[in-house]
Amino acid sequence: MKIKPIIIITLIACFLLSCADSNRGKVTLPDIDISNSPNGIVPLPDNTPSIIRDVFVKYTKIIAPNGKPIHFLATEDWTENKLMKVRNVMEYMLTDFPDSEYGGDKTVVANTMADRKATMTLFNSSTNAREVREGPFGSKTDLFKQSMWANEITCEGEDDYMNHITRDAAYEEVWHLVHEAGVKSVLREFQVEIEAAKDAAVAIGWGPPNDDPYSWHSEYYAQQLDNYLDLWVVQPKVWEGRELEPGEMPEGTAHWGQNQVNSRGELKELDPVGYELVEKFFRPYLTYTPQLPVDFKGTFSLEFDESLVYTHKSQHLKDVILRGENNANLIGNAYDNVFKGNAGDNVFRGGKGEDIIDGGEGNDTAVFSGSESDYTVTRDDVRVVVKDKQINRDGEDSLTNIEILQFKNRKIKL
Repeated sequence: MKIKPIIIITLIACFLLSCADSNRGKVTLPDIDISNSPNGIVPLPDNTPSIIRDVFVKYTKIIAPNGKPIHFLATEDWTENKLMKVRNVMEYMLTDFPDSEYGGDKTVVANTMADRKATMTLFNSSTNAREVREGPFGSKTDLFKQSMWANEITCEGEDDYMNHITRDAAYEEVWHLVHEAGVKSVLREFQVEIEAAKDAAVAIGWGPPNDDPYSWHSEYYAQQLDNYLDLWVVQPKVWEGRELEPGEMPEGTAHWGQNQVNSRGELKELDPVGYELVEKFFRPYLTYTPQLPVDFKGTFSLEFDESLVYTHKSQHLKDVILRGENNANLIGNAYDNVFKGNAGDNVFRGGKGEDIIDGGEGNDTAVFSGSESDYTVTRDDVRVVVKDKQINRDGEDSLTNIEILQFKNRKIKL
């Protein structure tokens, strides 16, 4: 039987009112302006209550459709790159996925999270988090909190990411907040499907990660999202700052052997229900745009290459921004990539799809697979459009601030 929308709205309103009653008199965050920060990250202002400011030093937020913030509080070990990454992941999770069963309009999820003052609390380590939660911050604030540590995240373009060293928990931990503060209470049909899929997975050998059955549905879905993004195809070398012993994590599994699936392909084959559930809420690619570190140099590829371990992860990106002044190169994949260069001399290869490439400053080159005669080149006052006559090869690239076209047989200076 379908529940009428008015009943759902009433239930949500009652739930939020009960939360407001339980939080009455507790300490809250002030309205914090981030508009003057180029990257949206600011120091906590002086008017922040001391039980919050005594723990955290940095802040950023995203604004839900209802105009209210979803918060990110960070300790000193959280670099700006790490803060931008975790905020990016949240934005990906709350980006609409048109025509999907549950992700077509995520407004109610984001608004409910903001109404409940959903907050990522980003600590130095698990020890740091435990100490803080036992103090006044843990009991006297009205924030709906989800924790994460600075030693369990990697950022695109950094050495840790490129060499696949640290286990990246960003997607798992951000999902827990999206799930618990939003999805679980407002997308009930989705929640029922997640719980049923979890029960089926347990029946065929999925190992619950803890002794708290209440959390298993969220843990299960988070693991399958990790696998959908191919984060466990290659085992990490470090977990929460600790170097792992050889064989400590069984090869061919994910999450310390709890999950016999460790890739998107295996997820589709071995747990098709879990695979379909991910695609009922999330796009098949990451919608956020990472900004590579200012000191990045060399090549960053979104095209899967077995010899480049990081491309198990980067193959699911679509857009990238280069920063700084170093010479650096970007290689695209089959998605419609959007690339922006830096002040150095950049080389771009868009690959398949309809790509948009802005070289930025410097002497920049766009590379194509075939000879000049295989392409049509058109120009206007703003851009150059290069279209491959051969289907399923280089697609169509829209270029600005590109100085050189590199074809197989010749270079053309623009």
